[in-house]
Amino acid sequence: MRKLIVFFLLVSCKSPENEWVSLIKNNSLDGWHIFQDNGSKKGWYVENEILIFDKISGLESGEDDSSLLSNKTYTSFEITFDWKIEEGGNSGFMWGVSDKKEFKYPYQTGPEIQIIDPSVYEKPQDVLGGDIELNNVLTDLEEKKHFLGSVYDLFSPVSNFSYNPVGEWNNYFIRIDQENNLGSVKLNGIIINEFPLKGPEWNSALSKSKFNNSNEYPYLGDKRWYDFGKFSEGFICFQDHPGKAYFKNIKIRELR
Repeated sequence: MRKLIVFFLLVSCKSPENEWVSLIKNNSLDGWHIFQDNGSKKGWYVENEILIFDKISGLESGEDDSSLLSNKTYTSFEITFDWKIEEGGNSGFMWGVSDKKEFKYPYQTGPEIQIIDPSVYEKPQDVLGGDIELNNVLTDLEEKKHFLGSVYDLFSPVSNFSYNPVGEWNNYFIRIDQENNLGSVKLNGIIINEFPLKGPEWNSALSKSKFNNSNEYPYLGDKRWYDFGKFSEGFICFQDHPGKAYFKNIKIRELR
């Protein structure tokens, strides 16, 4: 009998597998906050369980960044969500973001999985966001480190894959596994990118990216890119960027 009791206690004390958690609650922005919000930032709302960004982006208006951050921080996790954007637009998903006051933008710390209208690589003049976004496309036509599914400016996705056209829903399944030093992106169920989160390969990619140019970009302040990709634990984030963007069925599962 004693052995059975001990066995029962051991089994009952085992932690259950982490379950999927919806990040849209009560058809509202519960559980989210805008980056360094002073009470005046706007642009995000939820309608019919769909998270929507609809404003002139900070990049275009010159206003402070209004990217949307989770209230909770995460380390290793899987996240899935459906997304769509308007023609010429782009957005992104980031992890490992800090919202400390010394950082002016979420992308100073958080690596980004790119969301963009892929057709702008055929017609760059159609991209929204003015000269900055036009240059981001024109300088990337071969490497495609700013293309759909890329880890922005670091790791390109596979060379050929299919996607639903702009205005239709696509699905991302993103895995960030700090323990095994591996990240991955699935688009509509197909793996299109795998990448390390630290180490020699990460450092090599970083050295060839804009994130290594810490003497430039004075608008970023003293911190520049010095802490980019350094936080294994941080907020997740949807980006304030040109074009109306929609996200739904946002669910996350933490990895043990």
